[in-house]
Amino acid sequence: MRGPGPWGRMVDGIASRLAFFPPTPPSYTVEEHKDSTGQLYIQPVERGYQRVPSARVHWLQTEQGNRIITAFVPFFDGRGTMARLTILYSHGNAVDLGQMLPVYRDLGRLLRVNVMGYDYTGYGCCSSSGGPSVTATCSDVAAVLTGLETLHGVKRKDVVLYGQSVGSGPTVWLASQRPGVAGVVLHSPMLSGVRVFNPNLKYWPAWADIYPNHLLVKKVDVPLLVLHGTADEVIDVSAGRRLAELAPAAVTPLLAEGFDHQNLEACPEYLPRLKEFLQQLQQ
Repeated sequence: MRGPGPWGRMVDGIASRLAFFPPTPPSYTVEEHKDSTGQLYIQPVERGYQRVPSARVHWLQTEQGNRIITAFVPFFDGRGTMARLTILYSHGNAVDLGQMLPVYRDLGRLLRVNVMGYDYTGYGCCSSSGGPSVTATCSDVAAVLTGLETLHGVKRKDVVLYGQSVGSGPTVWLASQRPGVAGVVLHSPMLSGVRVFNPNLKYWPAWADIYPNHLLVKKVDVPLLVLHGTADEVIDVSAGRRLAELAPAAVTPLLAEGFDHQNLEACPEYLPRLKEFLQQLQQ
C-alpha cells in the first residue's frame, strides 16, 4: 500500500488525533506460555474480561513496518472439523482486542464460524508501533488477511470481512483492493469521515476526507450486508442505507428499528440475519 501525498498526510495526521480513541491503558497484555512452545496468549488486566484459551495469538508485521497483534478463534463442529468460513473482524472505536476477544469467541460459537480479531496500530499492545492513522489501519487489515492465509491456512474465498463503525473504513478499503473474499458485513458503517458530522453533505474533496466508503463500496462486487440501527446517535442510519444502495451486490440491509450505535447486537434480528447471510455465502 502506498502512502498518501503531502495533503493526504496532513489529513491523516489530523484524523489520527480526532478520529481514533484507543483505550488507555490497554485492557490486556500479551504473554508467552511457560511450556517452552513459545505460544502467545492474551491476558486480560481489567476485571470482567475473560481469557480465551482457544485463541491462536500471533504478532504480524505490516507493510508500513508496524507490529500488530492478532487472535484467531477457530470453531470446530462435533466431529472436530474446523468451520469453513472465517470472519475477519475490524472493531469499532474506544475498544481493544482484550475487550473484544470474548465477543469474538461467543460470536463464532453462535454463528458456527471462525473469527479473526486484531488491534489497529496504536491500539492495545500495538501502541508501541506508533499512533493510529487511516493509512495504518488499511495496512493493518491487509496484513491480517495475509496472515489468515499464511498462518492459519484460510482461503481468501472463505473470508468474510466484518467492519464495525470506524472499522467499516479499513473493511471497505480492503474489499475494494483485494478481490476474492466471500462477502462483507458493515455494522453501523460511515459513508465517510466528514459525513459522520454532516450526513447530507453533497460534495467534499476526497483529499480532505477519510475512509471514503461511499466511493470505494462501488468497487465491492461480493455480497454485502449492512446492519444499522435507526436510532444510531453517532452515525446516522442514512449512511448505512446509502451504502446498501451503492454496493453492486448488496443484499437487503437490516435497519433495526429503535436500536442505536451501542446496542445493535441486542436486536432480535441481528443474529438470524447474520446467520442467513453466512448460509447464503456457503451455497
